[in-house]
Amino acid sequence: MKAFLILIVSFSFTLTAFGQALTYTKVDGGDLVYILNNISVFSQYHSYDSSFLYITVYCVSDPSGSAGFENCEITKSIYIAVSEYGEAPDQNLFKLSSVYDPKFIKWILDKNEPKFSFTYGVESKRRKATIGVKLNSLDISVK
Repeated sequence: MKAFLILIVSFSFTLTAFGQALTYTKVDGGDLVYILNNISVFSQYHSYDSSFLYITVYCVSDPSGSAGFENCEITKSIYIAVSEYGEAPDQNLFKLSSVYDPKFIKWILDKNEPKFSFTYGVESKRRKATIGVKLNSLDISVK
């Protein structure tokens, strides 16, 4: 009898797990909907040194015409998500606004902080930015 009861309880848990119905809800947050429909991963970095940071850099297309040119070109917002490893990690999100035509160059492995560089701007006047990433802040250098 005891074995039969255990079998029935185990079977009911299995049915609950496999019999789960999928449902959905419509997300109404306009900004969130826009970001998720226009986002792409720019680059990722995992630091295995003493900082143990996980960094993901995203580009989000700004609205049409945001670059201010007659041809409706757009700028991009660059989001930098920084997280520690672990079960309850500290996490932060930073945003660089209105960056015209960003092109990722490389990650720079620095003793003090991970850095990445990218170029941006119109072809005739491109600039290079280097972004040092810490858990709670960014260090920005532009040449």
